[in-house]
Amino acid sequence: MQSSTRPILAASACVLLAVAWRFQDARFESIPVGDGLYMVTSGMGGNVAACVGDDGLLVIDDQFERTAPELLEALKALSDGPIEFLINTHFHGDHTGANPILGKAATILAHDNVRRRLAAPGSDGSLPSQAMLADGLPDLTYSEALTLHWNGETIRAEHYPAGHTDGDTVVFFERAHAVHMGDLFFSGRFPFIDLEGGGSLDGLIAAVEAILGRIDAETKILPGHGPLSSKADLEAYLKMLRDSRERVLAALADKKSAQQMKDEQLLADYASWSWNFISAERFIDTLVADLR
Repeated sequence: MQSSTRPILAASACVLLAVAWRFQDARFESIPVGDGLYMVTSGMGGNVAACVGDDGLLVIDDQFERTAPELLEALKALSDGPIEFLINTHFHGDHTGANPILGKAATILAHDNVRRRLAAPGSDGSLPSQAMLADGLPDLTYSEALTLHWNGETIRAEHYPAGHTDGDTVVFFERAHAVHMGDLFFSGRFPFIDLEGGGSLDGLIAAVEAILGRIDAETKILPGHGPLSSKADLEAYLKMLRDSRERVLAALADKKSAQQMKDEQLLADYASWSWNFISAERFIDTLVADLR
């Protein structure tokens, strides 16, 4: 598979995610993480986080435009305070689709590349012919990191390059002893690595290794997709990523094609990591495109 197939891999996964989730009913559940932090999830789109307190609401990611009313109701049940800040962990439409609605009042924060990509037509994976509306573009961007002192919490947003995309942010909550990893972490699932969006397997592994070096067994991890997780879950994810890289590299060294790897069930012992959108076969295609 040549590099020219990368747009097909990236676009097909983004469009599948956006289209499939848009036609489901959103039923949000708020899961307490601790010290005013909640994971707000619907089983669709990316996991949302809400930091609640006297200063108002800080929200991380916002799923889709069509699910915004249900999300806002779920947030209102946590706090009557205004949404003051919205952090986008990356640019994909299942994490930024409601930006134009929440962004009418909230200040949107994100990495520099997130604003750049959202401002470009069709870049968010769900808007095929138009750029993000102005109200949905990040107001404040950063190249490396920023720190907010909000609701008695120290919140550190840090950029990790070339992992899921080229604009990934991980958000650390000091008091709650928690971290929202965005789509750098698909808990118990094969990840979607957006090669055309600046992502790479090596960058993803480097990010996970770095984060594991900063957390302990008590840290609560909010993945981009999947259940509230632990350090042990993230370690299992890293093992899968490393094993997959080694196997694909070895197969490529033996001049095997992606189809041969699939026929030989190269990742058979990770079959349980397949899910609706990223099967073992699709993951092999991505890794071959990335590593060849």
